[in-house]
Amino acid sequence: MGDAIDFKQLREMLRPYALLYVEDNVGLNSQATLLFKKFFETVYSVYDGVEGLELFKLHRPSVVITDIVMPKLDGLKMAEEIKQIEPDTKIIITTAHDVSEYLHDAIRIGVFDYLTKPLKIDSLSEVLLRCVTELNTELHHKIFMENMQAIFNYQNSLVFLLNGRNVVIANHHCLDFFKLERLEEFKKLFSHFGELLLEHNTFLYNHEEIEWFDTVRAHEGKLFNIKLADKEGNPTHFVLTYQRIPKKEGFSIISLNNVNELGLLKLYDANALERDKLSKDEQMVRNMVELAQRSGAKVRVHNLYKGLSITNDGMVEKIEKGNLVLRAPQVQLKAIQHEKECYISSELFVMPIWCRSLVKFDYDNQKVYFSQYQMAQRSPSERQVIRVIPGEDMSATMLFEGRKIEGIEAILDISVRAIRLELSILPSGFEINQEVVLDIVITSSSRPAIVNTKAKVLRIIEGNRRYEVILTYDLHSAGQKNMIDYVAKRQMILIREFKGLQI
Repeated sequence: MGDAIDFKQLREMLRPYALLYVEDNVGLNSQATLLFKKFFETVYSVYDGVEGLELFKLHRPSVVITDIVMPKLDGLKMAEEIKQIEPDTKIIITTAHDVSEYLHDAIRIGVFDYLTKPLKIDSLSEVLLRCVTELNTELHHKIFMENMQAIFNYQNSLVFLLNGRNVVIANHHCLDFFKLERLEEFKKLFSHFGELLLEHNTFLYNHEEIEWFDTVRAHEGKLFNIKLADKEGNPTHFVLTYQRIPKKEGFSIISLNNVNELGLLKLYDANALERDKLSKDEQMVRNMVELAQRSGAKVRVHNLYKGLSITNDGMVEKIEKGNLVLRAPQVQLKAIQHEKECYISSELFVMPIWCRSLVKFDYDNQKVYFSQYQMAQRSPSERQVIRVIPGEDMSATMLFEGRKIEGIEAILDISVRAIRLELSILPSGFEINQEVVLDIVITSSSRPAIVNTKAKVLRIIEGNRRYEVILTYDLHSAGQKNMIDYVAKRQMILIREFKGLQI
């Protein structure tokens, strides 16, 4: 509005609000009422405090302008009665005298402001502008709080407000789930809430090493799987979150999101064989993905660019026509575009999920679409040591039973503990746990380095006319140093190479 008050705009702002004007001087009342009607669409005017109070009770106007000294009931006593009925009412007093003798009472009652007689339009406009601004702010706050209360009570989650460990408020769903009628009953129940958490593999519950409330309080914002039984004893799967309320010391909110219909309880408590079978169930995988989506959980997105680990936070946005839509930072999208796949993991997942068969790549909106996704026993993030794909500056030879093995096609990746080779043929008797001798030649420096070590066959994977062989070893002294140096330097090369990739 600026320094000059726009009267047309001020009238528009005051349009939703009514005014009660109380003045015992008949002539002044008549003149001022005409003036007030230039600002307010609805003006009620009376001549004493008793009439004013009765009219207020009938119409509940938002603004009251009143004289102080009046017969029957003075303005301040009327104001005090009004404030007890409707504390948010804005009361402005008018007087032709010094207000200092009334100041203490006016402050105590909560009078908004005062105007001196005769009323001046500029002063009146300024006070009314501040008055309507405050009324609007309070209205917006009231609307916000009423909607928050509706959300609190009518969303599907169980929500309760805590002060320390004590429940202050619980929404209707808390009472409904436990078949309780009053908040006081839930407060008593909550004091034993840890005992209500049922034991379930990887879920949060009280045991010798964990006290549930201390755990959630120490991990604010983290998502926890929990299992509760309702009054009929039916086990129910929830996702629990704990959040402190800013600037309200000791206050916090706990939310329990019911995800029971996803049917994931059996997956978390299955043995390894059953879990492997369940992991191939497409609906089970979709339900796991939906768990992350519905809980608003961040997921960790993992890629390996030639062995270089690239991991960032992402979000499961939705499942659209069977496609998993994933949102991720641009650097992760670059890695996904190169690999055409990724892994996602979450504190809610029993296993990571392998996303493959890239369908659509939306770099502008930071989205990627996959048509296939399945649970995986491992993800790249679980590697204990750094593995890289070497460059042309590394070669390897292998001796088995004293003879050189022919047919080493490539070194697929290498670390300080293991090497993965591609072979076109396998010698007779070459099996898991067999010992071999490895010579790894590194030619990246001016003087070639040779790492000579005994190794053991860990795994043999047969493919189409090829074999992948993983060998493990235990390096010492110079061999260990040379390998650590090589892996570190190779990482730096790959980082520069990855940064140079174009989308």
